[in-house]
Amino acid sequence: MPVILSVSYLKNSNGKFKFILSTTIMAALTAKLFRDYFGGSWSGNITKNGEFQREIIFNWPKDFEKFSSLGTGEGLVVPSYGGVLDDTNQIAVAGWHSDTHRWVHFWHNEFGGYGEVQWTSQDVVNGITVLYGFGHESKQETDDPTDHIVMCEMFDQDNFKYTIQSFRKGVTEIVARRIRTANELNALLEKQTEKVQSFSETTLK
Repeated sequence: MPVILSVSYLKNSNGKFKFILSTTIMAALTAKLFRDYFGGSWSGNITKNGEFQREIIFNWPKDFEKFSSLGTGEGLVVPSYGGVLDDTNQIAVAGWHSDTHRWVHFWHNEFGGYGEVQWTSQDVVNGITVLYGFGHESKQETDDPTDHIVMCEMFDQDNFKYTIQSFRKGVTEIVARRIRTANELNALLEKQTEKVQSFSETTLK
């Protein structure tokens, strides 16, 4: 389990400081937490350093059934606006790393950019499940990567706030609400695929 070390100090009656070292054990992550929660479609409002930027729709289709990753399954149409940080065309996938006990998602876009987020621990703060992690991203091939600290506050099954903080770019927040479950999204994508296949077959005849 992740362990956080913290140092505090007290001033005694003699005017001397007494340092106290304490540890906090964070709850371990599980793959089930991510599979059950994030699959589906989400509508979010993005703010940067407190200023509203835009609205975004992003999708995480559920793949591989029980032992699922989140991404785009073989043969399915890639959903529009699949990216969280920008709306470029992207390939994205997320899944469990059993060696590090972390949920990791990464993406590559049409301009040679890439990004990765690793979720490392969770805690419950005032009854709200909070996820903690880190990441880095580069918008295009020629950019230097930016390192981030990330946090996700899961208010309930259909609402969360995703916070990304970096020294270079400040604080970006995405307040999101669910608009489709994973099953509803997958059914929609399969229906779109059937239409594309039907159109292709008609064109070839």
